[in-house]
Amino acid sequence: MRLIAFAACLFLSPAAWAQSVTMPAAADEVLAVWQVDISSVSSNTQRSSQTRSVRYGPDWASWVTEQGAQMWLDINERALYAQARGQNDIVRTSLFAEARRHLDIYVALSEGGRRDVISFGNAGTFDRVWLEAATGVASQGGALSLTETEAGFIALYDDQLVFRADYGEADTQCDAPSIGPQQAASAMAWLPYVAPIHPEILARLSEEDRFPCAFSFVVYSPDSPAGRLERWTRVEADDAAMPELPPLPDDAAVIPAGADRLSQVMDAAQSALANAQDAAPDLQDFFDESQSLQEDGDYAGALLVQIHETHHFGPCPEASIGSDRLTCAYASALALQGREHEAFRALSRGLDALAQDNPAEAVDLIAPFIERDGHPGAAARLLTAKALIAWGRVGLQARPDLDPAQLLAEALIMDPYAPDAYWGLGQRYLAAGAPGPAWSLFDLGRQLPRPIDQTPLAQADLLEARMSELAPFWLPADPTTPVQ
Repeated sequence: MRLIAFAACLFLSPAAWAQSVTMPAAADEVLAVWQVDISSVSSNTQRSSQTRSVRYGPDWASWVTEQGAQMWLDINERALYAQARGQNDIVRTSLFAEARRHLDIYVALSEGGRRDVISFGNAGTFDRVWLEAATGVASQGGALSLTETEAGFIALYDDQLVFRADYGEADTQCDAPSIGPQQAASAMAWLPYVAPIHPEILARLSEEDRFPCAFSFVVYSPDSPAGRLERWTRVEADDAAMPELPPLPDDAAVIPAGADRLSQVMDAAQSALANAQDAAPDLQDFFDESQSLQEDGDYAGALLVQIHETHHFGPCPEASIGSDRLTCAYASALALQGREHEAFRALSRGLDALAQDNPAEAVDLIAPFIERDGHPGAAARLLTAKALIAWGRVGLQARPDLDPAQLLAEALIMDPYAPDAYWGLGQRYLAAGAPGPAWSLFDLGRQLPRPIDQTPLAQADLLEARMSELAPFWLPADPTTPVQ
């Protein structure tokens, strides 16, 4: 979809609260009612006016979207929970997925921040600063001029007032107090989800130990090409209806983002985690299976099991003899015994082709083994998918009978204890622009009862650290965690 509305399509906007209930605030939370007035930039003509209610806790915030979905931002868990109107299921999305989604949009539309003007066809062109506000991401600073005022501060872009913060000091327009120190960080974390605020403004807001009792901002987007002005003012309203989450309803089922696309995969993963301590194969299990296949004369199967052990525990160490990586230690012996067997030789040539960056030959030689069951079949699927992905678009066209994502999903279902399956399938979803399912897979894989520091899945931690640098306002720090 080309025309991504900066202020409407890139975040979940709140609105009426018909499905909410009136409830007293807990001791550590604040109930805030915002009066939201929307008008045109070029005139004072008011387009709409409504109230929006939010609950702020010490490390969470909750609100309701325009479609009536209950939203709960859990900073401590780095998760966003969403319950659609009339549904029992609650979808859990990693905040890292939200950060990646907005970062991908920014990078794609601005060409990595190189384009100063973004074109939206018939909707017109917009300065990059408005994309930065919509995505909460900016590749460089200095776009805005910020000035302190008696009530708070203002921000200007190209000499136009684009933001005003009011903390309830002199010359205030507030009827209610600003959000205090205990909930200010939660209010800051909530803001990008409901309003397109530029990162430079978000950075300035985060310097305060309180959150404004009133703020206003200007939006230019495909939905508002002539611009609109939104004024948010906290008002007193003790009887206002409030969001229902948290806590989670007793009859609600929490499902990971992407479960609708990956139901079998998610079922297999969650079932594996429930029985992980008893069912997950260990190093001795792989060695015994490999030895058993060798004794049966299935040297190709034994090699696939040997490879699949690395899909669980990472590459073989250089000095494997004498280590607990028994299948690695016996790799040379397997190679000597299997070299006279045609299937073993074909598989070995396929592995060599993959290592030598010849994915076409690798696919041709390894793909016949995907018909196998168990660990050999899972290994063959992971290897074939890896070769297809390396082959690129040409490979997908040459082998329409093979789908990397399908192969990875089948491998995970066959063996939900292999970290490489979670990483590979998650990466495939990232490449397809679906970070929600990707992070659900990363999170599930990192719950497996085995160390992953030597596996590709360990890169998820590095990816998250990079997300925190590039899109920090989608990944707020837990305000209840003491600073070390």
